[in-house]
Amino acid sequence: MIENAVYQDGLVAMVYHQPMPKMIKIDSTNYYFDCQHGIALALIPEKEVPRLLAFKGGCCGGERQVVFLANPVQYSHWVDGKGGRY
Repeated sequence: MIENAVYQDGLVAMVYHQPMPKMIKIDSTNYYFDCQHGIALALIPEKEVPRLLAFKGGCCGGERQVVFLANPVQYSHWVDGKGGRY
């Protein structure tokens, strides 16, 4: 288990830094971040998490971290649009 990670069905919730659908390709594997309620989130196998955390990107040739572990509020908001509110 990854500390501070949110899991769904054994997969780790990760967010892309921009609220937009995004496909990231690392080697021959594609990771799709689906944008729902302003959160771009993907459910990733635990063993793949370090590769995505190490992925660098950004506009204009930027080289900064663009993928992060989702926090519980981001995940909840992505699921139901309520941001953890009832």
